[in-house]
Amino acid sequence: MRKLFKLPYAPLVVAIFALYLAITYWPNVAGLLKTLLAAAMPLLIGCVIAYIVNLLMVRYEGLYHRVFKGQRAQRFARVTALCLAYLSIVVVIGVVSSVVAPQLVACVKLLFSGQSKVIPQFINWLENESFLKSLWQQIDLSKINWTKVQSYLLNGASGSFSTVMSTASKVVSALTTTVVAIFFSIYLLLFKDRLARQFKLLLTTYLPGQVARILRVLTVFDQSFSSYIVGQVKDAVVLGCSCTVLMLILQLPYAPMVGAVMAVTALVPIIGALMGASVGIIVIFAVSPVKALIFLVMILALQEFDNRVTYPLIVGKSIGLPSVWVFVAVMVGGGVSGILGMMFTVPLFAAFYQLLKTDVAKRQLN
Repeated sequence: MRKLFKLPYAPLVVAIFALYLAITYWPNVAGLLKTLLAAAMPLLIGCVIAYIVNLLMVRYEGLYHRVFKGQRAQRFARVTALCLAYLSIVVVIGVVSSVVAPQLVACVKLLFSGQSKVIPQFINWLENESFLKSLWQQIDLSKINWTKVQSYLLNGASGSFSTVMSTASKVVSALTTTVVAIFFSIYLLLFKDRLARQFKLLLTTYLPGQVARILRVLTVFDQSFSSYIVGQVKDAVVLGCSCTVLMLILQLPYAPMVGAVMAVTALVPIIGALMGASVGIIVIFAVSPVKALIFLVMILALQEFDNRVTYPLIVGKSIGLPSVWVFVAVMVGGGVSGILGMMFTVPLFAAFYQLLKTDVAKRQLN
């Protein structure tokens, strides 16, 4: 049996047989993969959180080593840096929430308090619109099956309790997943050196001839993702600050709130700012439709400048990916898996681009 597995084509035969089994029993395999993915989701989210927090923790840890030189103080470097990294993220979330929440509440109150003239004007327009009047007159109410309408409304009301319970269950599940993910990320960050040594030991034991190549590929992916995250945050901050300053210059309402929302949504590449702009248009429209139109023109110009100049300059150069491929990565990622796809395909494209570029240069030299 051992001689059989030492044959040169044995791994290929095993791989083909495994692929055949997966295709033949695909419903069972898909169900098993879905179950495993659902069970591992808190751990996967924890890995993502740990990777992002580590970008801050490394910087805090380096600062700690420069400030505290004693050997005894060095024992607390990792824990102190970890606490500062998480505290920084909590502070940023708190500041953004404190800016957005009060003004958003004030906007909602304005809409429903009767002080806003936009809603009465809109209702008055609906009442006086001749096309809508003629359309309403053409509707024959006698042909409507009111029994079905009543049944639909009653079924909707009876299903509201189950909807509430389902929503509550999803909220509890999301909170549990978040807590488990955060604790797992803390564990990964505290013991990352030990885990790295164990991973390298596995590589040297089972893949001794491929260690250097695997580590080189992982290094490229790490540099790509870290540079992308830092660059994306920089671009979001620049866009949010620019939006706030321009709104203050143009004397548009809710400038701090809209700027904060723009900065958060701009973390989604290319189209994220437009998502934030839609929120700005809605809240400004409650005050003045004319100012909402001014904001729309301003944000389109700002977004165009960001797409053509700021984003490729900051994010494109930081990850070494040409601007045209940044756009292609966003389009492909959005088509495959929406917003998450947009956020992950850019660094993936950048990593593959760097690996391919290095391999092409090496082959040309040979």
